[in-house]
Amino acid sequence: MAVQVVVFTLGEEEYAMPIAVVHEITRLGEVRGIPQAPPYVRGLINLRDKAIPIIDLHVRFGIGDANVSADSSNQSAERNTFALITEVHGDYVAFAVDEVREVRILENIDPPPPLVTAPFIGGIVNLPDRIIIQLIPEQILQSNEVVGLSQLTS
Repeated sequence: MAVQVVVFTLGEEEYAMPIAVVHEITRLGEVRGIPQAPPYVRGLINLRDKAIPIIDLHVRFGIGDANVSADSSNQSAERNTFALITEVHGDYVAFAVDEVREVRILENIDPPPPLVTAPFIGGIVNLPDRIIIQLIPEQILQSNEVVGLSQLTS
């Protein structure tokens, strides 16, 4: 089954998210911190007078970036330059990504290998020159986490 996706990077790796769930792609501007938010929540962005929580996928997935300086206060600013605005469990959530590469149709999506148990990985696309990991946005955050985030923005 073919799926149209937005392909983006986190560090050196490429990921894809179905375009049907991406409402908007924007450059990441000013992010306002939220006290006592989970570590993967970078803060809030203002999108047309609406406060939207932004999730740092590097932190959420537990992946580092060797190209980022050792000064952790600059890491997020240096790596996350775009936001994918999506709707997850009925609320708007932005996912911070490094670079948006392309919109394309993915075919021949294989299921994740048996040792890959992360529920948010929907499939693997093995292209001649690269591998793209397809994500399931609804699985990146559980519904109770989204409810908690919506309470932070109220």
